[in-house]
Amino acid sequence: MLAAPTNKVTTLTNIQTITCINLFHKPFPSIKFKNTSPKEIEKIINSLKIKESTGYDEVCTKILKISAPFIGSPLSYICNKYMLSGTIPTRLNYAIAKPLLKKVGKENVANYRPISLLTSFLVGL
Repeated sequence: MLAAPTNKVTTLTNIQTITCINLFHKPFPSIKFKNTSPKEIEKIINSLKIKESTGYDEVCTKILKISAPFIGSPLSYICNKYMLSGTIPTRLNYAIAKPLLKKVGKENVANYRPISLLTSFLVGL
């Protein structure tokens, strides 16, 4: 008779824990952060392909390109803030998952694959 599998949780010893904490509390000295500028943000936005598809925010790249001269400065401020903090705003992590037909036969669920529609702000940056 086979024994039931056991769930063993591996724990770090005190020395390993302290070493890991010390490693991740120290910044990496070879990585230097350079602030982005409004012009750089506008250049990135203008390099995006014009698409009508939108994410949860319902902003397509066409609208983003039209508004680039007006939103470049606030976006660069936001980008610099979240790069310095090391966290991406939670709202930028949302996506809309939609099924896309990959084969003939709309009735069969197996003929679809999921695609994620991200916000244009995240795609560009």
